Amino acid sequence: MAIPDKAGQLTKLYARLGVTADSDDAVVVSDMFDDAIQMCLDYTNRTDFTTQILIQAKRLAIVMYNQQANEGETARSEGGVSQTFETGIPANILAALTPYRVGKVRGFS
Repeated sequence: MAIPDKAGQLTKLYARLGVTADSDDAVVVSDMFDDAIQMCLDYTNRTDFTTQILIQAKRLAIVMYNQQANEGETARSEGGVSQTFETGIPANILAALTPYRVGKVRGFS
């Protein structure tokens, strides 16, 4: 199994978003990536990430970055154009994370 490369995924995230590592946006993107990793770990009930979880966290960070101006909105209509926003982790990312979920033992009756 490959060792998870958080720095490498962050570099790829910068490239996808057109952000340079020394810009002000890089700080925001890095923070969003950390938040996305934590959201993915919470969903999978894990404490350590794998490469696949990092890839999904990168995809989630892109969604978070693109929704910056629309934070808190679930839908909007302007000039006859309607937009609906997905809340939480998008379904396609959840589907990719589901195989990595760890079950919890709740107890026996």
